[in-house]
Amino acid sequence: MSKIVFSTLFSRLLALVCVATIPFASAQTTPSAITGQSGYTGTSATGAGQSEYCLDPSLGCMTGTPLSGNNQAGVPVSGTGMGINNGYGYGQNNGYSQYSQQGGNVYIDSAGFPTSTNQNSQAPLAPQPITDLQRMARESTGILLPIFGQELFSKPPSTFAPADQVPVTPDYVLGPGDEVLLRIWGHTTLNSRLTIDRTGSIYIPQVGSVHLAGMHFADIQALLKKELSRTYKNFEFSADLGRLRSITVFVMGESRRPGSYTVSALSTAINAIFASGGPTQQGSLRRIEILRASQVAATLDLYGFLLNGNKSTDIPLQDGDVVFIPFVGPQVAMSGAVRHPAIYELPSVAAATAALPAPATAPAAATSVSVDDLLKLAGGFTSTAAGSRLSIERIENHRDRHAITIALDAAGLATKVTDGDVLRADSVLRGYRDSVTIRGNLANAGRFPWHPGMRLSEILPDRESLLTPEYWQARNRLGLPTPLFQPVPTAPTTAATTPGRTGTNAANNMANQNNAPGSSVPADSQVISGVDAASPGSTAGPTRLIGATEQRDEVLPNASNTAGSSAIAEQQESAADRLMAGNARRVDITIPAPEIDWSYAVIERLDSNTLRNSLIPFHLGRLVQDHDANEDKELMPGDVVTILSQSDIHVSQDEQTKYIRLEGEFGSSGIYSVAPGETLADVVKRAGGLTRNAYLYGSSFTRESARVLQQQRLDEYVASLVRQQQRIGSVRAISANTPYGASETAEERALLEQMGKLRATGRVVLEFAPDSTGVATVPALPLENGDSFRVPSRPAIVSVVGSVYGQNVFLFNGSRRVGDYLTLAGKPTRIADKGHEFVIRADGSVLSKQTVKSGLWSDNFNSASIFPGDTIVVPEKPVRPTFLRNVLDYSQVLAQFGVGIAAITVLK
Repeated sequence: MSKIVFSTLFSRLLALVCVATIPFASAQTTPSAITGQSGYTGTSATGAGQSEYCLDPSLGCMTGTPLSGNNQAGVPVSGTGMGINNGYGYGQNNGYSQYSQQGGNVYIDSAGFPTSTNQNSQAPLAPQPITDLQRMARESTGILLPIFGQELFSKPPSTFAPADQVPVTPDYVLGPGDEVLLRIWGHTTLNSRLTIDRTGSIYIPQVGSVHLAGMHFADIQALLKKELSRTYKNFEFSADLGRLRSITVFVMGESRRPGSYTVSALSTAINAIFASGGPTQQGSLRRIEILRASQVAATLDLYGFLLNGNKSTDIPLQDGDVVFIPFVGPQVAMSGAVRHPAIYELPSVAAATAALPAPATAPAAATSVSVDDLLKLAGGFTSTAAGSRLSIERIENHRDRHAITIALDAAGLATKVTDGDVLRADSVLRGYRDSVTIRGNLANAGRFPWHPGMRLSEILPDRESLLTPEYWQARNRLGLPTPLFQPVPTAPTTAATTPGRTGTNAANNMANQNNAPGSSVPADSQVISGVDAASPGSTAGPTRLIGATEQRDEVLPNASNTAGSSAIAEQQESAADRLMAGNARRVDITIPAPEIDWSYAVIERLDSNTLRNSLIPFHLGRLVQDHDANEDKELMPGDVVTILSQSDIHVSQDEQTKYIRLEGEFGSSGIYSVAPGETLADVVKRAGGLTRNAYLYGSSFTRESARVLQQQRLDEYVASLVRQQQRIGSVRAISANTPYGASETAEERALLEQMGKLRATGRVVLEFAPDSTGVATVPALPLENGDSFRVPSRPAIVSVVGSVYGQNVFLFNGSRRVGDYLTLAGKPTRIADKGHEFVIRADGSVLSKQTVKSGLWSDNFNSASIFPGDTIVVPEKPVRPTFLRNVLDYSQVLAQFGVGIAAITVLK
């Protein structure tokens, strides 16, 4: 019993190996058709009416169309590979066969186009080397002209792969291998797939053989009806084509992939050309020949297909046809102002195989193509082409190059072109004739037609013409409503602040860092119209509404990220900001757009004789405002009038529009415009003077130009420290063998990184006395746009911070001195650096212990006076190296010194 089971299993395994091996035979180069003489098991697979063919009943049967002996299993890809079955049984070409880029036999679908699969998809063709004519045209024109039509074959035509079941044309000629779908209904029912055998016939049950090979598809209906009527009565039928036969064609000559191709019988010459990758750079697109039985059956000109979509010269291919691509014929290059600059092939009167090439010394023969014909091939002139002349570069007698210029008249257009010509169509001149250009800071820049006697007043009629569109855009945004709800960002903003201000939003930070050297915010991102970038829905324009999306940083007034913001004015404002509601809005009034430079405008003029440029300035204010006839200059053709703004040219202080902000203890705090010649004292008087609570000693005056200068100096200082630290780090890395040097370097780098984040405030110290009161003590300081003057109220506190036992804020008492407040704070701790104590005054100045002279038995620093708003700071002692580290360093030096002496002794 075990022998029987083992024998059965072995027979099944052997049958399975046979089924899996035969279709995948790697050594197969020309597969045989599945005929009765070469079946899988030696059994004939032919015969009408057979519906299934069993290799082994225990393995199951393959059902479908009878396996005709005329149907092939599939041509292997490049000599190796497998045949594909169509789902109706082995031996039938499925129409979706694969092909490879390695050459040899290639599968083409029934429409004549190669199909692409994941295993053997055709990769895009590699770029071809440029031709001599392309190289010469590039030397003449500066651009590389493509060869017309080559881009059509630059990649596989995936969009030209239709489905297998395409309609068959009525003139299709049937042949062996075609499948006929015959359906009969009525008195008799029949549904069969009949394949034309090698004799050209099909076998119909009860009817017999019917010869169809060589007939057109439109004629088989009448023939089948006649044959069926002899056997059947009272019936209807339909005949159609199923799977179509495959034919073998050859693509030879200047093809990218020459070789033999197995294609569908529906394929045409264009299909085969696409499958082979198209012609090479040296292949012709105008004289492709289809050879049939050693005769030229047709000549294909692809230019008609490319230019007009005309396929009248394309013919269906037959088995054994040869598509021959000859060498390219005469070519000319067309460049310049034409719609399709390229290298074009000209039609030749001589056949491709008529004669041998002419000797190299023979002159280039003129073709029958005229300049007008070539312009039509290139699509004609563009709208910018100069329609007066055309330049031609021509090679004479294969030796010399000559330049020819022809007029675009009837005679010039009839000029014949020759092989190797390079034609160039020039464009119109770039300049404007008889026109005047106006540009710059005005409402409508543009060009105006010039006429004799034209003057400036004609293009600059009034003041309104000098208001830019950006100005009106900013003004029109003022009335936009603020959204009722706005999202609140979760991430806090950086602590970089406006001059003298902490806790403001990110938009203010960006606006005040624009001009800082080394700042990451670009200068052109400054919102000159006052729109808050952090709040998209806030009111736009010169009035900037801030606070709806504001994130306030809870930092001390002397935060480490702000340099010089230690005055009492900033401290009070920071405290007020923190007490303000989170959704409060700040209103800032700024200049909406750069203003006009009234004292200077200029005319740029080109001398037509010498072609030299000159500038003719004029006073814009006298022209537009005073209508001064002396400033109303006469204009000439080609003049360019430029209107400048104060952002283009830095004008004098008297001509600038200046706004100053007064905040704090003023009669009417607000933003004031500064008249020419006005000083700080004048504006304070105009604002109602100072209140009785004003504390001038703690005031703060900030200026944007000072902030820029301070930031520049601060960045230079930090950069010098970074260079010094790098030098010290290099020395430590070479000499030190302990981890102390590395830790110190890391700490120093962290400190320098913090210093690099410092932002200057632009504060200018006005040197008020502690008892300064009244407007009379305010200096007559000239003002600049953007200045800010803050006067706080008189504080009643004194702060003690640093290395004391109890840091605190104490009430001011005029009788107390520095030592008294240190005693109230518990006195300095044991790690306090008593020799470097200092006091930060309310006006921002610093009183250090080193600046106060002390006697042997007295401490004048502790006896120094304290004013309202002062802060006493007691620093900690710096961390010094331990005794053990000093011992290690000295021992290392001595050891190295000893090693050096020993080496010298050995050398001696």
